[in-house]
Amino acid sequence: MLTEWLLTFHYFMWYLLIAVAILFFVSGLDDLFYDVYYWIRSLYRVWKTRKYQPLTYEKLAAVAEQHIAVLTPCWNEADVIEKMLRHNVYGLDYQQYTLFVGVYPNDPETVLAVQAAAADNSHIHCVLGDQPGPTNKAHNLNTIYQHVKQHEQQTGIRYEIFVLHDSEDSIHPLSFKLYNYLLPRKNMIQIPVFPSEVSLWSFTHWIYADEFSEIHTKDIIVRESIHGLVPSAGVGTAFSRATMDMLIETNDGVPFAGLTLTEDYSTALQICVKNLKQIFVTQFIMREQWRKRWHYFGKPVLKKVKEFVATRSLFPTTYMKAVRQKARWITGISIQEWFHIGWSGGFWVRYTLLHDRKVIFTHLINVLGYIVFLFWVVYSLAIYHYPQYPSLQERLNQDHWVWYLIIACTVIMAERMVQKIIAVWRVYGAAPALLSIPRTVYANVLNMHALLRAYYGYLFHPKAKGGRRWDKTEHEFPFGYALTPKRKLGELLMEEQLLTADQLNYALNKQMQDGQQLGKVLIEQGYLEQAELTQFLAQQYELPIQAKTEMTVLSAKQLPEISTKNYALLLKNYSYPIAVNRKHHQVTVAIEDPANHLLVTTVIHALYPYQVKFALSV
Repeated sequence: MLTEWLLTFHYFMWYLLIAVAILFFVSGLDDLFYDVYYWIRSLYRVWKTRKYQPLTYEKLAAVAEQHIAVLTPCWNEADVIEKMLRHNVYGLDYQQYTLFVGVYPNDPETVLAVQAAAADNSHIHCVLGDQPGPTNKAHNLNTIYQHVKQHEQQTGIRYEIFVLHDSEDSIHPLSFKLYNYLLPRKNMIQIPVFPSEVSLWSFTHWIYADEFSEIHTKDIIVRESIHGLVPSAGVGTAFSRATMDMLIETNDGVPFAGLTLTEDYSTALQICVKNLKQIFVTQFIMREQWRKRWHYFGKPVLKKVKEFVATRSLFPTTYMKAVRQKARWITGISIQEWFHIGWSGGFWVRYTLLHDRKVIFTHLINVLGYIVFLFWVVYSLAIYHYPQYPSLQERLNQDHWVWYLIIACTVIMAERMVQKIIAVWRVYGAAPALLSIPRTVYANVLNMHALLRAYYGYLFHPKAKGGRRWDKTEHEFPFGYALTPKRKLGELLMEEQLLTADQLNYALNKQMQDGQQLGKVLIEQGYLEQAELTQFLAQQYELPIQAKTEMTVLSAKQLPEISTKNYALLLKNYSYPIAVNRKHHQVTVAIEDPANHLLVTTVIHALYPYQVKFALSV
């Protein structure tokens, strides 16, 4: 017999269904506009740019380097910041830059980590703040900026470009050349930001990949085209010096306003409202990278891939960390900016602000949609043998427009899912794209939790209204397990007079054109022999060389704590355990390519709980 509560809720859930469907349809029309506009624009761009010459490495390298100041705020980042600094300093294809890292006096571990990296490289400067932390991110950035100005007075260097990056970022080697090419003709440049690839089953991290894939390959392109707000992601954002001067005048002598928890978004909005030139740049290059043979399976192999010039980062991998971060974004972007800035700018700027701020309703609507759907499924099953009770079908027969509205919402939902799959496929490939379908439900639940946390924090914690608290996320660095080279290969070869500057520039140009590793290019051009390359790789990574003919490989019995499966995995990947130090619980492994970060990570995981030292096998 039908329980009384089902009948009681029948009428309430019917009107809730109508309300949710109307709101979903209105929000869906907004998203549909972005999708339709993007594809029409894409077809138009294919025709319009058919005769344009592509932007090449030669064009980027031909522009004289301007001095770039990279502002990196830090609080409690001792575990990642040194790895980040060493990795990026090695990889950047640029010379005239300085990484200014802002730290706090009451965070000694982070201070020591930054100072250790700075001691080895003149591109890194440790900026010790005058206040204990954490303040907020805007205050940290402003402190760094003041130090940059003092540094200019002391050295006579004038920084023309200012770039924002965080302590978990892997900076693209060509990003600085791209900023240098476009500034100061533009005021603000944002390049794509994509989460690093992790296990396919790390759903929390991948929901960020789903969102950023769509936002940074479609949505922001549309926003720029319609002259709306191009938001800053807080990383991979570059400003001209003139823009920084304008921000200082606007914000009472400092470039970054501390009124919200999202100073990056606020900064971009100030630039937009003043009608300065904001652009979002999507640039590709061909690069040879280590990838699994069959996407996420098989041994690592070198593949030529079409790569975005983009910042890569590790985002939260656990549910509550993601809720905290997203709640901070919702509070800053959708609530605090509404309170402090209002609805500034022209029609298209206000429209993009509406697109950003609607999340304070839509995250809740999405989950309410699931609840309404489940209710009507349960209700329909419950009254199946009781025709005297009103059914959903009877309701829909009486109000045909509701049925048509549901069909329209279903079509929009399917279209949105297709657009998400295309976007994720564009960046990560087929498997992550298809798994974005089940991740959608998880993402909606997480986003609603974040929205409720944002409501609670804003309404019941008055300090949040002023943006004074740095509600930061704990970070990991995406290449934490990779071996970090100490010197650049080209620099070592020129130091030994085995390569001239012209030969190195030619090899670098060819590397960017063909996507090959620099060592391969040097050998193909006859500048270097394989044996010489091996010697310099060992010097570059500070690794001992182990000849295969003289190598004694440890047997599985000599590593009793390692499973037979993991031991076989090592040999399958041509990674040979050659020595064990039981006192320090350490194993030495000979590998062929120290740049193969996938292999290095595999070896470290396979040999856990041993610590791993590496040697270069020849």
